[in-house]
Amino acid sequence: NLRVYQSLAASLGDSLAKLLQAADSVRGSVRIAPPDVAWFLQDGVERPFRARNCVISANDSARYGVEFGVVEMRVQYSNLRREGIFSSRVLDRKVMLLARLRLVDRVAGRVGTSGERMAVFSDTIALSQVERIEHASVPVTRGTIPPEDFFSGIAEPLIIVGAVAVAIFLLFTVRS
Repeated sequence: NLRVYQSLAASLGDSLAKLLQAADSVRGSVRIAPPDVAWFLQDGVERPFRARNCVISANDSARYGVEFGVVEMRVQYSNLRREGIFSSRVLDRKVMLLARLRLVDRVAGRVGTSGERMAVFSDTIALSQVERIEHASVPVTRGTIPPEDFFSGIAEPLIIVGAVAVAIFLLFTVRS
């Protein structure tokens, strides 16, 4: 889920980087808040700026200032199911990043853009992968796994066992 958050941060960063005036080696500074998520979002936010030849500096003397304030980060799992009778269990994953973004042109003295933006990623993963993609040391990468529904958990195996029992009964009664 860290990689997904990084790609979501890169897409939000790209929406800001597109607003830069095309110039060679323009300087910019990036500030990410809160600091406990900055360590894994920093590269994702800065990457689109570096792709547009923006030199990232650590001080506030740079022409452009980028403020990336995380409002909400969430992993949500839903719809735990089996794709087929004998297949493994899968679930839908939705990763959401809501951030307050601001791009300031310090030379012109104007705010290029400001406001909240959301980036969302959705896919289907195997239940067995959940432990591998979540990081125990980063709470925002973990979500709550929904309970399995009645049909998949109890009724489906009972139907399979019943069908096999009927097939065996018919097999032996037809032979005699």
